[in-house]
Amino acid sequence: MAACTLSIKVITQLILSSAIILGCLIVAKVLMHITQGSFPAPLLGMLLLLGLLLTGIIKERSVTPCASPLLNYMPLFFIPAGVGFIEHLNLISLHWQFILACLVLIPLTSLLLISHLIISFKGRSHHD
Repeated sequence: MAACTLSIKVITQLILSSAIILGCLIVAKVLMHITQGSFPAPLLGMLLLLGLLLTGIIKERSVTPCASPLLNYMPLFFIPAGVGFIEHLNLISLHWQFILACLVLIPLTSLLLISHLIISFKGRSHHD
């Protein structure tokens, strides 16, 4: 009986964490549909989830049951991208300088922006 109760608890936590992650994606997709925007809805959903986590509206432990297995199998999601890369080697060889600049500058800019946001939110929570 105790094992059954434990498994129901684990399943409930998994469903709730999945609902939170999928809820952020659905909200982002609806926003993009309503605004007719060209911003990728999955990225907006991740930003929405990040905002909810940083503000404390959602606790990290609430999304961990679903997020941990997804992160463990994350490399599998890149297989189609690798195949597409191989198919377009001629195009990549023509524009490699621009691609290299994007691969360096965009992550660096994102890292600086996100670190500034996190420092801002963490500093704000320590002063409250």
